[in-house]
Formats: sequence, C-alpha cells, structure tokens
Amino acid sequence: MSRQKLRILEYHSISTNGFVDQITIRKEDLIAQFDYLKKNNFTTLWLSEVDEFISKQKPLPPRSVVLTFDDGFLDNYTILYPLLKQYDFKAVCFVVLGRIGQKIDWSGKFINENENMVLMNKEQLVEIGSHIELGYHSFKHDNYALLSLEKIEEDLQLCQEVIAREQLNIFPALAYTYGGYYRKNSGYQSDFFKLLKKYGIRYGLRIGNRINILPFKNNYEVQRIDIRGFDSLAVFKLKVWLGRKKFF
Repeated sequence: MSRQKLRILEYHSISTNGFVDQITIRKEDLIAQFDYLKKNNFTTLWLSEVDEFISKQKPLPPRSVVLTFDDGFLDNYTILYPLLKQYDFKAVCFVVLGRIGQKIDWSGKFINENENMVLMNKEQLVEIGSHIELGYHSFKHDNYALLSLEKIEEDLQLCQEVIAREQLNIFPALAYTYGGYYRKNSGYQSDFFKLLKKYGIRYGLRIGNRINILPFKNNYEVQRIDIRGFDSLAVFKLKVWLGRKKFF
C-alpha cells in the first residue's frame, strides 16, 4: 500500500451557551468547521473502515479524515449526532465505559460547569450507531501513564465486562485518557503494547498533533490533531492541512 495521509481530529464537548475552553467548542464553530470540510470534499471515516482499507491494502478515499470525540458527553447525542446526520458525516466516540449515563466525576482544568456534564446512556449510545462508532476511553477516566500494568489490565477487564453486559458494539480502538500511555523511556512500553494486544485492542490513539502517514508506524501510537474550542477557523484550516506547527 502506497503512503497515504490520514487526518484524525480530536474533540470532546460541544456547548450551546457560548461557553468555550480547550476541550469545549461552540456549536456554531463546529458547524463552521463541518462546512469547511464538506465544501473541500473531505471524506469522514470510522476507524473500522480505516482498518478495513489497511487490511485489504486498498487506498483511502481522497482527503480522508476521522472525527473523534472523547468521553461520550450527552451533547454528542443532542448536538453532534443531528449535525452528523445533516452533513452525512461519520464520527468516532471514545466512551468512558464505567461512567455510562452518569455525571462526570473526574476533576480537571477544562470542565464546563455552565452545562450539565452528563455522559450518554446505553440507549443513546445504541441510537447514534448509524453515524457514530464507539471505542474505548478507559473504565473511569484514569491516566494509563500513572497506572501499573496490573491496574491497566484490571481497567481493560472492567471495560470488556461492561461491553459484554450491555451488549455494546465497540470497535477495539483505545483513545488514551489525557493522552497518557507508557512512553519508550518508561522501560515498559513493549509490555504495555503486549497487554493491549492481549485484550484485542487494535489501535491506540495518542495526541501528537501530526497527520498520520499510512501504513501506521505503530498501531498503538496513532496521532490525533487536537482541535481546541478557542481555535479560530483559520487555525482549524491550518491544523487540518498541516497538523501542528510551532506557531500553535
């Protein structure tokens, strides 16, 4: 398979009340970004489709992009899902599997206190399946870089128990919470990747802010481009075409 570019964009929450921060984008700004992608003939794909193109050694559609949303916020159902239907787009939502249908209980600098930060419930996760593919985002939003391998294995076990019990259709891709995973200098990266493979995880997504070149150099270090809520449309365009540049 010849070298191809794949852009994977990273989002989280969407607001309708004007609130914006690093992980929360205003609905009107997301619409402007979707307009740009549509007018410039980008093709949105699920990761399962990317996986199929790779396995069959077929070229990706021109200007392929994967839209990813972390955590599984309720606004991904109330706002994102209707927009995807309107634009005929697809997206991937990485779900905190131990917090389905609950209000978030993790603290952080970028938390929108102005809206009800609730995660989608099972029925909503099933309903969005026509346009949103689901993936792993840990059991309770822990940073894997701060956990032992034993604790990470427990986390993956708990994730799979939820998937089986709730009969959810989850593609085996994991977005690292906080972008955290065992780096090469940890001395345990190989063991970490073996653990992911043991539990059937096919892809691990970091941040990295680079455009991926297929075939991936390492399936467990797939890069995403962080789209921040306060990015202007001009910055969004630069990120889509170039990835991260030093002036970001």
